[in-house]
Parts: sequence; structure tokens; C-alpha cells
Amino acid sequence: MYLGESDLTAILADLAAAGGGVEVTLGGVTVTGLLDREAIEILAGDMPAVVAAEEIVHVQSGALPGLQSGAAITVGGTAYVVLKVLPYGDGAMVRALLRTP
Repeated sequence: MYLGESDLTAILADLAAAGGGVEVTLGGVTVTGLLDREAIEILAGDMPAVVAAEEIVHVQSGALPGLQSGAAITVGGTAYVVLKVLPYGDGAMVRALLRTP
């Protein structure tokens, strides 16, 4: 069990009830997650940087069995493929980097 895991479940439920989260579906399982669009700078240095936008969804660890690279996932009604899954903080949450199929 992760530190604050029981609080995290309640927080995500409150977020879903307030309409602040997004439905994340993998296989037959749907959970509430947080969709994030992050700008990253690529090839900075002597040349002008290229800025790319990454889409990332944050979900509770273990909430979506089979969440791994290459998995087909639906986030907020949009189909994606998972590029990579990375735990962060104490491991209670993971972020899945997404790409469109």
C-alpha cells in the first residue's frame, strides 16, 4: 500500500463527481484520470528549439490491468496508444505517455 493511497481513491472519486477528471478505459475497465498536455523543448542549444506537445494521462497505480507500452487506451473518448508508463512520487500514481494511433 502506498502512502495516502486511500486518500487518493477518495480524491479521484471527488474529482470525477465534480467533472474535473477524464474517463480512462483499457479493456473493460474504466477509471478516472487526469489528462495533461505538456510542452517540451527538443533539440535546444545552438539551433532554435522545436517545441512538441505531449499528451499524458495520470491514473492510480494498478487501476488499469495491462497498462503498458503498446496498449490501446481510450482517454476522454479519444483513442490512443500508450508509449510508456512511468511511476512517480511514491508510486501511487503513474503517468502514461500517449500517441494517437
